[in-house]
Amino acid sequence: MLNRRLIRIRAMQALYAYEQARGANFLMAQDLISDTFAPDLNSMEKQDRNKLEGQAKLGKMLLEEHLIQRKELNPEESPKDVYLETRKCVEFYKQKNKKDFENYHLRALNDAEKVFDIYLQILQLFIELGTAAGKDNSKELPNSLAKLKILHKLAHSREFENQVLRKGISFTNESIFVNKLYREGIKENEKYLEFRSKTNASSEEELALIKYLIKNVILKHEVSNHYFDNQHIYWTEDKETLRAMVTHTFQSILDKPEAQIEKSDDEWLDKREFLSKLIKTSIEEENELDDLLLPKLKNWEMDRIAVTDRILLKMAIVEMREFTSIPVKVTINEIIEIAKEYSTPKSGQFINGVLDVLSKDLIKNGIVKKSGRGMLDNK
Repeated sequence: MLNRRLIRIRAMQALYAYEQARGANFLMAQDLISDTFAPDLNSMEKQDRNKLEGQAKLGKMLLEEHLIQRKELNPEESPKDVYLETRKCVEFYKQKNKKDFENYHLRALNDAEKVFDIYLQILQLFIELGTAAGKDNSKELPNSLAKLKILHKLAHSREFENQVLRKGISFTNESIFVNKLYREGIKENEKYLEFRSKTNASSEEELALIKYLIKNVILKHEVSNHYFDNQHIYWTEDKETLRAMVTHTFQSILDKPEAQIEKSDDEWLDKREFLSKLIKTSIEEENELDDLLLPKLKNWEMDRIAVTDRILLKMAIVEMREFTSIPVKVTINEIIEIAKEYSTPKSGQFINGVLDVLSKDLIKNGIVKKSGRGMLDNK
């Protein structure tokens, strides 16, 4: 399944999407204030436009002070109608954020688990491609994908069959895709034709062909990429993980009597918890995380820092604090590498400087405590 680096990237992407949604929700809350204090064009009474404009401006100011600057709303400091409308808009904003957070949090977990489904799809796809090859009589060569013993063992694996049935994996309605991929990606492929010319291919040669097809057809061919891009939003990012999973499964068929199918097991449950906590804690304890960060930012204000950098800094604190078995240096290095790839050119250096100082203070103050082997450098 996904390694921790990909899990961190998933968390960052979910938090970024949520941040964008939250910005949109803030604008909608401001629009509600504007609409409330807009002149009533259908009213027969004279409208005091200057007063309404002032009320709208005050309401928006109170909204920003409360939501951005974390200042409490005080009914004594503003007219009652402006105060009540601002309170209503604050509640609207919070409810919208709650709904968006639940959506992005759940989507991140489902998208991460989707890797297992795509893994099973690729295995099943090889069986389907073998069937397509069995129907191809265009060249009288002694061998074909349909005759691979390694695919027959996979097709007759009870464990694989159970997993496919449980997940509802099927290409029954995808014959056009399967046949097109076989025709355009495999049928005239030089490596495949070379393999087909062998009379008695060994298991090692079968495995070599499978590995070649995984890397150069399943993960690269435009027909396959188009199909799986539509199946999985993170297809491009997850290719290497999927290549390793599928290759390991076919290797197990070579080494053992029956295919060893990857499972969505306890290891995934741990990674699911890792992903979930990174996302939830970064949001639920946002104010506390901001308070830990602000003293280390010197001349920087939080709203002047790149959104991705802010997210990664908070994720780093959560990871250092909540996951005692992950060394601090590992967390910092991983966050820096992600920043270099996904944020600004200077983000890696900036985040390194902040986390280097912050991590030492967190350890010194007992906020970050590490346990287990290899943690001596963090004491």
